[in-house]
Amino acid sequence: MSLSTAHPPVLDAAPPLPIHDAAACLQTVSRLRAARAPRAVIVGNPNVGKTTLVNGLAGTNLKVGNWSGVTVEKREASLTFQGRSVQLLDLPGAYSLSPHTPEELITRTALLDEAPEVAINVLDAGNLERNLYLTLQLMDFRMPIVVALNLVDEAKDKGMTVDAPALERALGVPVIETVASRGNGLGQLIGAALERAEVGQGVTYPAEIEGSVARLVARMTQLPTLPPHAHRYLALALLEGDPSIRGRLAATGHAELLAAAEREGLLLDASGEDALITVAEARYARAAQIAQAAIPQVVARRTLTDRLDSVALHRWFGIPVFLATVLLVFRLTFSVAAPFVALIGGPLQDTVSGWAAAALSWAPFFLRELVVGAIIPGVGTVLSFLPTLLVLYLAMSFLEDSGYMARAAFLADRMMRSIGLDGRAFIPLILGFGCNVPAVYATRTLENRSDRVLVSMILPFMSCSARLPVYIIFAAALFPKQGSVLVWAMYILGMAVAFAFAFVLRRTSLKSEGGGVLLELPPYRLPAPRVLWKHAWRRTASFARRARTTVLGTVAVVWLLLAIPAVAGGRFASVRPADSLFGTVSTWVSPVFAPLGFGNWQATGALVPGFVAKEVVVATLGQIYLGEQAAAPAPLGLFAGLKTAALGTWEAVKESVQAIPTVLALPSLGADASGDAKSPLAAALAKAFTPAAGLAYLVFVLLYTPCIATVGAIQAEHGRRIAWITVAYQMGTAWVAGLIVYQVARFFI
Repeated sequence: MSLSTAHPPVLDAAPPLPIHDAAACLQTVSRLRAARAPRAVIVGNPNVGKTTLVNGLAGTNLKVGNWSGVTVEKREASLTFQGRSVQLLDLPGAYSLSPHTPEELITRTALLDEAPEVAINVLDAGNLERNLYLTLQLMDFRMPIVVALNLVDEAKDKGMTVDAPALERALGVPVIETVASRGNGLGQLIGAALERAEVGQGVTYPAEIEGSVARLVARMTQLPTLPPHAHRYLALALLEGDPSIRGRLAATGHAELLAAAEREGLLLDASGEDALITVAEARYARAAQIAQAAIPQVVARRTLTDRLDSVALHRWFGIPVFLATVLLVFRLTFSVAAPFVALIGGPLQDTVSGWAAAALSWAPFFLRELVVGAIIPGVGTVLSFLPTLLVLYLAMSFLEDSGYMARAAFLADRMMRSIGLDGRAFIPLILGFGCNVPAVYATRTLENRSDRVLVSMILPFMSCSARLPVYIIFAAALFPKQGSVLVWAMYILGMAVAFAFAFVLRRTSLKSEGGGVLLELPPYRLPAPRVLWKHAWRRTASFARRARTTVLGTVAVVWLLLAIPAVAGGRFASVRPADSLFGTVSTWVSPVFAPLGFGNWQATGALVPGFVAKEVVVATLGQIYLGEQAAAPAPLGLFAGLKTAALGTWEAVKESVQAIPTVLALPSLGADASGDAKSPLAAALAKAFTPAAGLAYLVFVLLYTPCIATVGAIQAEHGRRIAWITVAYQMGTAWVAGLIVYQVARFFI
């Protein structure tokens, strides 16, 4: 450990601003003080805790994560403070307001168009100098600012103590120390934002540049279409040659202003000033000067993050550690959640069926058939996997919020570059494990259009949570002792196929546009249990809502098709499933899948509703195979049903606790937690599929056409042509892969 000290330099006071700029500053401050419902923008570098701060201030549940790129669009929240309603606008993380990424463009556009009353600039106390570059750019907007000096606890762990009063004097704006994850300093922050925020002391550039800025600002004051608070920033951006600002002004009829900026640029060139370089150098120099004054001494320490990264980012051990971590997640998911899956799919579903049969004893036959024979087994089968998803989402949220997922992106960078992408593209792919739809929208964080299109086209190969119930039920039916390994293999296979297609597409139709990438590795953080629970609960509730809407509607449609006879003499709702309209059409299509080992109408028919949502595959299988069994259950009394449910729940809790040691391949605390008992649907599938056919079916479900919502997201982002090309090539890929797997596997299993 070494100790280095430095005397803080004396900061020169900024010279007085031109009178028109001072008037603009006074106007924006007065507007903030008088506003009954002020709007505050939250601005900062990626991964400094902006969204956590918003959640702490407003009590919202916006998605947060310990990696950059979580926020890819502006999001709003509101709060009431001392009788004033405050609107908070959470902007994407940006390193600069000279946009190089879509997030930075969104942030800059919001600052120009939203005309907020105040900006809350969130700084990482442990990376102060880098963060201050954005702060100094923000001050060119001449709006009231308050600084949230966040993550001061982590800075102290690094041996850094930031002198907040010195920083406040240097910037000329209030500086409030915060630890947003714990709620420290948030009340002071919002109070300072409303009552004490000031425009601050920005960078004073060389006289030639300041003169050009003053002349351009004087012109802008005559243009009511330009936001007054942004005059100085726009003038500097024009002198720097910012193409997006030039395009924006050209499109809004400001040709004379552009011509004036051209003339000013020529004058600067003649004087030997390169505005782009000079302005950037002045900001960097000022940021370094302020940071040196605010952090007079640093005690160098080897942090926990350094020690963990020596293993997690090791050249040889990093990838195996990542794969082992993912496998451990699936072992945890299977071991802890399996008893509750059996509970919901068995005793609870039987209880609800019995209650429904008793409650609908008066109802017409077709209504009882719809509810007891279709909706309960179909929707109930999907809902039985909620415990699995909850455990999976808890584990994934822990990996995200702890900072490990950022390391996964770093580890993937070398491999991704070999296929023409970079580590940043790995983040939307990881998000695809939860749901492909937000993952498609997360491709906006990629700078080049070809990268965004390419990643969106391979994203549906990533196993979303809706496919997980299919894997689990087939694993329970055909591979009960290797369930977690099988699911892990499906996820790895999806990634391998995605990377293979990326390699082909990059070298054919989607050429690389070049460019570099900056991957930020945040420090490891121990996520708050409350935050983890909120994330996991929100995702699980979203899945449950789809069961209540999409799955329920699809199950009703499938039941109707199963009830309509397709043979002469058949009666509605009394026809054999194979002779129904659904069964007949599925029979016509099933020969296409015979080479894949599952050429029966039941398996084929379940794939068709999967176009709506992948979880509907399990719902349809449950409806087909369990419908007849559940159609006429014995009516069950209320207390008898409650007793059955209570006893089943108690047994599930005991088995789940006993299974925890098996996550690390240790002996169970009690009897074998997995057991050999199969749910009714798993038992039916074990009779209908051979292991080779079941494996081919899983591969097909993994790779075939994405759900309608994902197709819609791809179409919205990249157009109809790209969306339907994705649908077509994934369907072909799934069929070929299923064929290969079946033809090979049938000789070995």
